[in-house]
Amino acid sequence: MKNTKWKNEELLYYLDEFKSLYQNRPIKNNEGGMKSPHMFPAWFVVKKLKPKFLIESGIWQGLGTWFFEKASPDTKMISIDPCLQYRSYISDSVQYQTEDFLQTDWKSMLEPAETLVFFDDHQNCMPRLKKCKQLGFNRVMWEDNYPLNQGDCYTPKKIFANERYVIDKAGAKTWFEKNDEDLAFLESSLSLYQEMPPIFSSEKTRWGDDWDDNYPTPDALLKKDDYYKYIEFFNEKLDYTWISYMEI
Repeated sequence: MKNTKWKNEELLYYLDEFKSLYQNRPIKNNEGGMKSPHMFPAWFVVKKLKPKFLIESGIWQGLGTWFFEKASPDTKMISIDPCLQYRSYISDSVQYQTEDFLQTDWKSMLEPAETLVFFDDHQNCMPRLKKCKQLGFNRVMWEDNYPLNQGDCYTPKKIFANERYVIDKAGAKTWFEKNDEDLAFLESSLSLYQEMPPIFSSEKTRWGDDWDDNYPTPDALLKKDDYYKYIEFFNEKLDYTWISYMEI
């Protein structure tokens, strides 16, 4: 399995273009949703792939929808959320639905091989990835990719760690044994798994522990000395959670 499709130099080439968009975004406070550490790689991937179709599972206020439209205006988007009332940005060009990804008859709606699926919905990754493989969705992004000892959902990063992992529901942590079958599925099904790099690194995580000792992470795009030019990105550095791009 390959772990690199895009090198840091290629991402850096587009960072200033993204910075201009980010400064003019329609929703300034996206607390609870993506901020710059994940919005940038998500926007970058859509811009590079320009898929014919994009499924966005998890909308929140709609800021991701806006950035995806900016990245690839000709992409047909289908955006899913059980609570559409929280949207601040609503696009006339997007098809919205509350029906979950797993329950939708996708083959009657689009071409799986021409689709990018973006999961930002805090759900167990395995049913979703197995459904993608079954239907022929071969390009997937996983936004809430928490490490084994953090987070409220079961993620590719937890599976690849191949150790006991936690599910944290509002501070109530439950530990589970590793699942070798899930690891075997990922290793046999994925031809590429790339954790997209953070823009800035941090000594401490959002949880207050040491970053380097506990959380294997790709090298950051920028050094701390670059903060003066990208102060907003620097201030949002703790909102990074190992967003990944996968090819099945």
